[in-house]
Amino acid sequence: MAFKWSPLKRRNSAGRTRRAVRIGRFTINRSLCVPILVFSLILLYGAVSFAVNHYNPIRTTPAVQTNMDDSFSTTGYFIREENIIDIAEGDTVEYNYSEGDKVAQGASLVTEYADEEALTVSRELKNIRDNIEQLDTLRTMSSTSTNSSQLNQKIIAQMNAISSEAEGATLGQMELLTSELRQLALKSGSLEGGSDNIDAELASLESQAKSLEERLNGKTSELTSPYAGYFCESVDGYEEVLTPDVIDELTLSGLDKLADEKQSAASGKGKIISGYTWYFAARVSDTEAEHLTQGETVKLRFAQVSQDVQASVTSIRDDVDSGDTLVIFQSQDMNKDLISMRKQVATVVVASYSGLKVPKSAVRMQDDEMGVYVLSNDVARYKKIEPLFEGDEFYIVEQNVTGNDSLVAGDDIIVEAKDLDDKKVMR
Repeated sequence: MAFKWSPLKRRNSAGRTRRAVRIGRFTINRSLCVPILVFSLILLYGAVSFAVNHYNPIRTTPAVQTNMDDSFSTTGYFIREENIIDIAEGDTVEYNYSEGDKVAQGASLVTEYADEEALTVSRELKNIRDNIEQLDTLRTMSSTSTNSSQLNQKIIAQMNAISSEAEGATLGQMELLTSELRQLALKSGSLEGGSDNIDAELASLESQAKSLEERLNGKTSELTSPYAGYFCESVDGYEEVLTPDVIDELTLSGLDKLADEKQSAASGKGKIISGYTWYFAARVSDTEAEHLTQGETVKLRFAQVSQDVQASVTSIRDDVDSGDTLVIFQSQDMNKDLISMRKQVATVVVASYSGLKVPKSAVRMQDDEMGVYVLSNDVARYKKIEPLFEGDEFYIVEQNVTGNDSLVAGDDIIVEAKDLDDKKVMR
């Protein structure tokens, strides 16, 4: 016979189930659920509030020494006083000046030889004359004033210098190095043989030179420079188009038209750049032109030139139709790299700044003065700053190494923290 619960007991069990909530091994009366939930929320809120009020994350960045240029890029044309000249071409032609060399009026630019044999004789004659000049110098020196061992060391050092510089040196540099080596070798020989040997060698060289001069007689012709200035071996077709005469009335549209008037560059032509002043006429956006002031000095930076070029802003002419501005720069700096340049991209360096880079997010204002907090031994220290340059997200500020209140390289600038105050312990 099966056992059965009484009806009364089943009802009591069902009633307890409806009035209780079972959570794991715990049974909670339903009437207590709401108070427990409210208490839990209050406890959670308090914990969060405590964490928010007492947690103070600190983020820092080091003050770094930085060099910054206030600059922009532009494209322009060189304008110079240039004089086209005829120059000989061919295997029997020898230039007496290199690209960019300064020449005097009447100087021999080119020597043309009747044939290749005459050119070879001329080069032999040049070497002999160089040796004569060096021996003349050695004859005036006292042979007893130089130690033979020291001289040999100099010769070895010069040979090593030639070996190390051979790959990257220019022809002019190599010629200078080899000339110095030759002079040292001749001096070494004079120590061994004495002044009598020098006199004998000089007599022999002078005799050879006289013979070579006779062989060259009537077999050379000279092309002299009709102008004084800088020599350039080629022309580009702008010599009679972009001249200083157009500067005063030049406009941006006028520059574009002149650029289209380039003439064909004829062969067998070179030029002499007269005077010391040249111009660089460039198209500049109106925004970039606002950084310039007429009469100020800037730097022009070209990719092909190793050093920046000093120039002054001689004219700023707005072009209302295009929204750009014609800026004319003037300079007297001249070197062999600038001689043949015409249309070029230039970086215009308006100003250069050297200081400490400070994020704008770290800057605080106190008594209408700018400053930053730095973290030193877990203590916040306020230091005033003097901005030199303003970027989009940073300042370049002056580094003043005097005084403890000055920002210096290596300081940990506080970028993010709460309730900053001078001399406050942050950790």
